[in-house]
Amino acid sequence: MNEFAPEYSKKERVILLLKHMAWAIPLFATTKYQFLPWFEVYAENAHCYRYGNITGTDLVFYGLFVGLPLLFAIILFLLEGTNSIKIIRLGQNPLPGKKVFKPTKYKYGFRAKLKPFFLFLSIALFVGLAIKGIYSASQTINMVNPKELPACKSS
Repeated sequence: MNEFAPEYSKKERVILLLKHMAWAIPLFATTKYQFLPWFEVYAENAHCYRYGNITGTDLVFYGLFVGLPLLFAIILFLLEGTNSIKIIRLGQNPLPGKKVFKPTKYKYGFRAKLKPFFLFLSIALFVGLAIKGIYSASQTINMVNPKELPACKSS
C-alpha cells in the first residue's frame, strides 16, 4: 500500500476551483451589495417593526448573538462533519481514495483522529457561544432605552 494519499491533477484543481467560484462569487456579491445594505437600514429602524411579541430589535440581536454562531457550527459540520466522523471510525486520515492537494502521508490511530476532534471541539464552542448569546442578546436588548431611539416613520 502506498504511504501517500493520491493528489488532484492540475486539471482537477482548476475544475474544482471554478466550481467553487461559480457559487462563491454570486454569494459574495449578493451579500455585499444586496443583503448588507438592506440589513444596515433594517438594523437602524428595527425598533419600529413588530412581529407579534417579537420586535425587529429582538431579531437583530438574537440573529447576531445566536444565529451567526449556530450558522458557523452548521456550516462547519456540513463541510467537514461527515468526513470527520468517518475518520474517527476508521482511524485513518486522509480517508482511503480521498484526493489531496499536496503530498500527504496517511496517518493512523490517535494521530489521525486529532483534527476531527478539534473540528468537533470548534463546533461545540460555536454552539456554546450561541447559548451564551441568548443571554447576551437579552441583556443588550434590555439596556436599550426606548426614549433614545429615533422616531419611526409611519407607513
